[in-house]
Amino acid sequence: MNLATRIEQQPAWILHRRPYRETSALLELFTYEHGRLGAVARGVKNRGWSALIEPFVPLRVSWGGRSELKSINDLEQAGRSYRLSGVALACGFYMAELIMALTRREDPHPRTWQAYGIALDGIMDQRREPLLRCFEVALLEECGYGLAVHEDVHGAQIQRSASYLYYPQRGPVPVAAAAAQGHSRAGDVAVMVGGATLLALAEGDKDYLGQDPGRLESRQLLRAVIDKHLNGKRLHSREMFRGVASRRGLSG
Repeated sequence: MNLATRIEQQPAWILHRRPYRETSALLELFTYEHGRLGAVARGVKNRGWSALIEPFVPLRVSWGGRSELKSINDLEQAGRSYRLSGVALACGFYMAELIMALTRREDPHPRTWQAYGIALDGIMDQRREPLLRCFEVALLEECGYGLAVHEDVHGAQIQRSASYLYYPQRGPVPVAAAAAQGHSRAGDVAVMVGGATLLALAEGDKDYLGQDPGRLESRQLLRAVIDKHLNGKRLHSREMFRGVASRRGLSG
């Protein structure tokens, strides 16, 4: 989008910010209709924006500009902010970092945008794992990396009572078929997952994904698939989570 534009009152979240010159800030925005954007907010202190340009504050943002780096004209808070701490804070940073790692600028991801807001609303309590899984599924799908959760690699419907080896490069293979037909290839990494977990991911069944075996299986599966698409890129939020979790005796 290189033509001059002026966008008004667009719902947005700030994924990242850093200081720019003496009174300004460079922002990475995630907007509902325009996807991820780079923008500069000038005169932050004089305009009373210091407390607003933070992660986890819902905003309405107006901007303009021809270049890839937009210029913020106005912004206002659009709802209550989320004061995250501990594991929830690490989860919030994880979602923001994942959006920045997998999406392209100015490529709308409305389903991911909604899942991000829903997850922020619930990650302070024990619902956080299924909310994170639903967010990850939405992001992967809108980036063109959607999970195969309806059919196995042979085109057969996923069976709730069956067990599968899920290959991130190809999809789910019934365990019996994988052993009989030698599906493993050099460099392949497969995750064992139940058909019930795959269907829960397809249906967004947070109850099933919030308890074992669905909780553990879905976490391991999404981790493997996401790692494939990160192509070796490290997520600092994972290190942050491990530090917090180790102090609390959690697993992640």
